Amino acid sequence: MENLSDDERICYCIGITKGEIVAAVRAGASTLDEVKKATKACTGSDCKHTNPLKRCCSKEIKKLIALESPGASMKKNVFKTQEGVNIAFTGAVAKQQIDMMVQNCSTGKCECMSDETKEKISHIEVEGKDGNVEMKLTGDIDTAEIEEALAKSKVLNKK
Repeated sequence: MENLSDDERICYCIGITKGEIVAAVRAGASTLDEVKKATKACTGSDCKHTNPLKRCCSKEIKKLIALESPGASMKKNVFKTQEGVNIAFTGAVAKQQIDMMVQNCSTGKCECMSDETKEKISHIEVEGKDGNVEMKLTGDIDTAEIEEALAKSKVLNKK
Protein backbone atom coordinates (compact mmCIF):
# COMPACT_ATOMS: atom_id res chain seq x y z
CA MET A 1 0.00 0.00 0.00
CA GLU A 2 2.78 2.43 0.90
CA ASN A 3 4.37 2.02 -2.54
CA LEU A 4 1.21 2.98 -4.42
CA SER A 5 0.83 6.57 -5.51
CA ASP A 6 -2.32 8.46 -4.55
CA ASP A 7 -3.65 8.31 -8.12
CA GLU A 8 -3.48 4.51 -8.44
CA ARG A 9 -6.78 2.67 -8.33
CA ILE A 10 -7.81 0.55 -5.39
CA CYS A 11 -11.44 -0.08 -6.36
CA TYR A 12 -11.28 -1.06 -10.03
CA CYS A 13 -15.00 -1.46 -10.71
CA ILE A 14 -15.72 2.18 -9.75
CA GLY A 15 -12.23 3.64 -10.31
CA ILE A 16 -11.66 4.92 -6.76
CA THR A 17 -8.01 5.81 -6.08
CA LYS A 18 -5.80 5.32 -3.07
CA GLY A 19 -5.81 9.10 -2.52
CA GLU A 20 -9.61 9.23 -2.37
CA ILE A 21 -9.74 6.40 0.15
CA VAL A 22 -6.95 7.89 2.29
CA ALA A 23 -8.79 11.24 2.31
CA ALA A 24 -11.99 9.53 3.48
CA VAL A 25 -10.13 7.64 6.22
CA ARG A 26 -8.33 10.76 7.42
CA ALA A 27 -11.71 12.52 7.48
CA GLY A 28 -12.99 9.87 9.88
CA ALA A 29 -14.18 6.86 7.86
CA SER A 30 -13.03 3.89 9.94
CA THR A 31 -14.99 0.96 8.49
CA LEU A 32 -15.58 -0.47 5.03
CA ASP A 33 -19.18 0.82 5.14
CA GLU A 34 -18.04 4.35 6.01
CA VAL A 35 -15.44 4.31 3.22
CA LYS A 36 -18.11 3.06 0.79
CA LYS A 37 -20.47 5.91 1.78
CA ALA A 38 -17.71 8.51 1.47
CA THR A 39 -16.17 7.32 -1.82
CA LYS A 40 -18.71 4.99 -3.49
CA ALA A 41 -16.04 2.24 -3.57
CA CYS A 42 -17.76 -1.13 -3.95
CA THR A 43 -15.93 -2.74 -0.97
CA GLY A 44 -17.39 -6.03 -2.15
CA SER A 45 -16.40 -8.77 -4.54
CA ASP A 46 -16.96 -7.02 -7.89
CA CYS A 47 -13.40 -5.64 -8.12
CA LYS A 48 -11.82 -9.08 -8.28
CA HIS A 49 -13.22 -9.40 -11.80
CA THR A 50 -11.73 -6.09 -13.02
CA ASN A 51 -8.62 -5.85 -10.82
CA PRO A 52 -5.48 -7.02 -12.69
CA LEU A 53 -4.42 -8.82 -9.50
CA LYS A 54 -7.83 -10.56 -9.37
CA ARG A 55 -8.68 -9.54 -5.83
CA CYS A 56 -11.35 -7.54 -4.11
CA CYS A 57 -10.63 -3.97 -3.01
CA SER A 58 -11.85 -4.55 0.55
CA LYS A 59 -8.49 -6.02 1.69
CA GLU A 60 -6.59 -2.99 0.41
CA ILE A 61 -9.13 -0.61 1.96
CA LYS A 62 -8.81 -2.38 5.32
CA LYS A 63 -5.01 -1.94 5.11
CA LEU A 64 -5.42 1.77 4.35
CA ILE A 65 -7.81 2.14 7.29
CA ALA A 66 -5.22 0.51 9.57
CA LEU A 67 -2.35 2.63 8.22
CA GLU A 68 -4.10 5.99 7.85
CA SER A 69 -6.68 6.20 10.62
CA PRO A 70 -6.08 9.13 12.98
CA GLY A 71 -6.15 6.64 15.87
CA ALA A 72 -3.86 4.12 14.18
CA SER A 73 -0.79 3.42 16.21
CA MET A 74 2.50 1.69 15.80
CA LYS A 75 3.76 -0.56 18.55
CA LYS A 76 7.50 -1.00 19.11
CA ASN A 77 8.95 -3.89 21.06
CA VAL A 78 12.69 -3.44 21.66
CA PHE A 79 14.54 -6.48 22.98
CA LYS A 80 18.10 -7.66 23.52
CA THR A 81 19.52 -10.56 21.48
CA GLN A 82 22.89 -12.32 21.55
CA GLU A 83 23.87 -10.35 18.43
CA GLY A 84 22.57 -6.95 19.55
CA VAL A 85 19.06 -5.50 19.67
CA ASN A 86 15.93 -6.25 17.67
CA ILE A 87 12.87 -4.06 17.25
CA ALA A 88 9.49 -5.57 16.35
CA PHE A 89 7.20 -2.94 14.81
CA THR A 90 3.53 -3.91 14.60
CA GLY A 91 0.27 -2.14 13.86
CA ALA A 92 0.35 1.03 11.77
CA VAL A 93 3.83 0.51 10.35
CA ALA A 94 4.94 0.37 6.74
CA LYS A 95 8.08 -1.54 5.80
CA GLN A 96 9.05 1.37 3.54
CA GLN A 97 8.94 3.67 6.59
CA ILE A 98 11.46 1.50 8.46
CA ASP A 99 13.64 1.14 5.34
CA MET A 100 13.67 4.96 5.04
CA MET A 101 14.69 5.30 8.69
CA VAL A 102 17.61 2.88 8.17
CA GLN A 103 18.67 4.66 4.96
CA ASN A 104 18.63 8.05 6.73
CA CYS A 105 20.75 6.61 9.51
CA SER A 106 23.29 5.03 7.16
CA THR A 107 23.65 8.18 5.03
CA GLY A 108 24.05 10.53 8.00
CA LYS A 109 20.63 12.19 7.66
CA CYS A 110 19.56 10.81 11.03
CA GLU A 111 19.91 12.92 14.15
CA CYS A 112 18.07 10.61 16.52
CA MET A 113 21.04 8.50 17.51
CA SER A 114 24.34 9.60 19.02
CA ASP A 115 27.52 9.07 17.01
CA GLU A 116 28.71 6.80 19.81
CA THR A 117 25.68 4.52 19.39
CA LYS A 118 25.98 4.57 15.58
CA GLU A 119 29.59 3.39 15.86
CA LYS A 120 28.50 0.40 17.96
CA ILE A 121 26.17 -0.90 15.22
CA SER A 122 27.94 -3.15 12.73
CA HIS A 123 24.89 -4.25 10.69
CA ILE A 124 21.19 -3.41 10.29
CA GLU A 125 18.67 -5.74 8.66
CA VAL A 126 14.96 -5.09 8.02
CA GLU A 127 12.51 -7.94 7.44
CA GLY A 128 8.75 -8.36 7.21
CA LYS A 129 5.88 -6.53 5.59
CA ASP A 130 3.49 -3.66 6.31
CA GLY A 131 1.96 -4.13 9.75
CA ASN A 132 4.71 -6.45 10.99
CA VAL A 133 8.31 -5.33 10.46
CA GLU A 134 11.42 -6.39 12.35
CA MET A 135 14.70 -4.49 12.49
CA LYS A 136 17.78 -6.41 13.61
CA LEU A 137 20.72 -4.36 14.87
CA THR A 138 24.01 -6.18 15.29
CA GLY A 139 26.59 -4.78 17.68
CA ASP A 140 27.39 -4.02 21.31
CA ILE A 141 24.31 -1.87 21.96
CA ASP A 142 21.66 -1.91 24.65
CA THR A 143 17.91 -1.47 24.47
CA ALA A 144 17.89 1.87 26.33
CA GLU A 145 19.96 3.67 23.69
CA ILE A 146 17.79 2.25 20.89
CA GLU A 147 14.56 3.19 22.68
CA GLU A 148 15.93 6.73 23.09
CA ALA A 149 16.74 6.92 19.36
CA LEU A 150 13.26 5.64 18.41
CA ALA A 151 11.67 8.34 20.58
CA LYS A 152 13.64 11.00 18.67
CA SER A 153 13.05 9.57 15.16
CA LYS A 154 11.41 12.09 12.84
CA VAL A 155 10.44 9.29 10.42
CA LEU A 156 8.54 7.33 13.09
CA ASN A 157 7.05 10.24 14.97
CA LYS A 158 5.69 12.40 12.13
CA LYS A 159 1.98 12.77 11.53
